Amino acid sequence: YISCLREVEMGRLLASECSRMIRRGGSGDHTGLDYWHGMLPNEDTANLLKNSGQFLLRALERNGANNIILSVRWGKNIVNTVISKCANGGYECQGTFFTSVKDIVDLYQVRKRQLNINGVKVTLDMPVRRKRWELRHKMVKLEKELGSGSYGVVYRGTLTFPAKKPFVVAVKELTEMGVEASNALWKEARVMQMYDHPNVVKLYGVANDYMPYYLVMELVLGGSVDDYLAKKGSKVSVKARTQILYEASIGLEYLHSKDCLHRDIACRNLLIDRVVKVADFGMTRHTTNYKIDPNKPMNLRWLAPEVYESAIVNKSTDVYAFGVTMYECFTQPYSIPYADWKADKVYDKVVNNGYRLKPPDLMPRKIGGLMEECIGPEESRPTFTVVAVCLKAFLKNG
Repeated sequence: YISCLREVEMGRLLASECSRMIRRGGSGDHTGLDYWHGMLPNEDTANLLKNSGQFLLRALERNGANNIILSVRWGKNIVNTVISKCANGGYECQGTFFTSVKDIVDLYQVRKRQLNINGVKVTLDMPVRRKRWELRHKMVKLEKELGSGSYGVVYRGTLTFPAKKPFVVAVKELTEMGVEASNALWKEARVMQMYDHPNVVKLYGVANDYMPYYLVMELVLGGSVDDYLAKKGSKVSVKARTQILYEASIGLEYLHSKDCLHRDIACRNLLIDRVVKVADFGMTRHTTNYKIDPNKPMNLRWLAPEVYESAIVNKSTDVYAFGVTMYECFTQPYSIPYADWKADKVYDKVVNNGYRLKPPDLMPRKIGGLMEECIGPEESRPTFTVVAVCLKAFLKNG
């Protein structure tokens, strides 16, 4: 018992000594540390820790409880050790007790004491700081509810960066987040934070210190294009519909130039205010070819027929989905593709019998020809660069 007390006291004294050597990161709250990354999936952890000795703190949900994880790159591997919260408010790491998480890191980084993690002896060298898009909850303020979806509620809110004025944003509050959904969120955030284009919804970041997480994005007040067309109906002119498609094609051309597949192009995923913006990146992948799981649900009304055989999506399958979106945009009154058919009939007609949508009556002949090219044979589909040029020419010349 006395030996244990001495070990605890020695840990406390060493931690105190180290704490005096390094300026403290504020209070004992570990979420204020600039190398605390909140709920971070393993894949993202590996991407951030590039060099041996680099480390970070993160949360990992196990058995319904959030654990503090110290993750370290050591050689080719990522090793992890759990930091446990004690009943008295302190923390335990590898049998030693500390008053704060910061004290643990200071001890092993400054004094270069080795950590034995699953038989691997590692040394903490350099912390990996949070990225600008890894937001803190205290930076985000929720104001008015705008709607809800499968993962949670969307709010109008404000975002305040340090030493900056608050500005209006859209905040997706994510409440139902299992491991798979959490990984999907981070895939979406990883993709979106790379892009900056006037026709692509801007991601400001993710607040992931604790649940519920916030996905913070540019606020587009006009709502989705499908709702806009349904509400405005015949008041939306042919030119306005063409402008919607042109601006969407510019955004998609940009994404494809970055080797990004959207995989879910449809009027519901285009937002409109003064300009049209491509949105909803939950299925997006940063690649030129991607193998899908055919057993998972698919938006078959927009899915290129060859995907059912190959299970491969690529840039041409995005173009096919855009061709179906062109059809949507010119329906009057607005309707989804194959509105009178159930899913099994759509599959039978499109995949088994080669049926293709016909241009709606409202669609001009030249645009109809472009639509038919987009949903035609895979090898004959145009690129989004060609699509944008054609739509721009129609806007100019009619």
